[in-house]
Amino acid sequence: MKIEIIPNIGLLIDGNEFNWGNYRTSLRENLKNQHKEDDNVFEMSEFFEGDSSYDIIQKRDIYQNINNRENYFFLNYDKEEKLESLEAHSGIIISINNIELSFEKDINEYLKLFKSNGEYYIEIEDGNYLFQNLKITIANSESMGGDGNGLSYFYTSKSIEHLIEE
Repeated sequence: MKIEIIPNIGLLIDGNEFNWGNYRTSLRENLKNQHKEDDNVFEMSEFFEGDSSYDIIQKRDIYQNINNRENYFFLNYDKEEKLESLEAHSGIIISINNIELSFEKDINEYLKLFKSNGEYYIEIEDGNYLFQNLKITIANSESMGGDGNGLSYFYTSKSIEHLIEE
């Protein structure tokens, strides 16, 4: 399976274009409803004197082994159920600015490729790299609780403000 990232616009999943802000129902239909809904509310009000406005609302669809191929990724949505971000964990070739990322390959190879293309990164945690211009993060297996330096996690979003420290 291949997912192409179009920075600031959205993504292509197996040739289907999805823009940031597209509605969840449309994505589900185009992906043949091969998802598992995984919506959650994390209640934070007990830490904020009963104020439920601090609750974290998670809206996401999990896709696993779609189109009879091994893969695992999440599509995340905002409160209005509009596409907000993608998290990929395995079985996907990710293409961005003519660089193809494959899971388990040494992440240092990708860091060099991006740098040679003029894309710079910040290591936000050990093994976890943020590319502000592309609005992506990539992380190695060790940073995700596994072993080694292979690519283990990919994230992209219409906004990365929540990842940038002030």
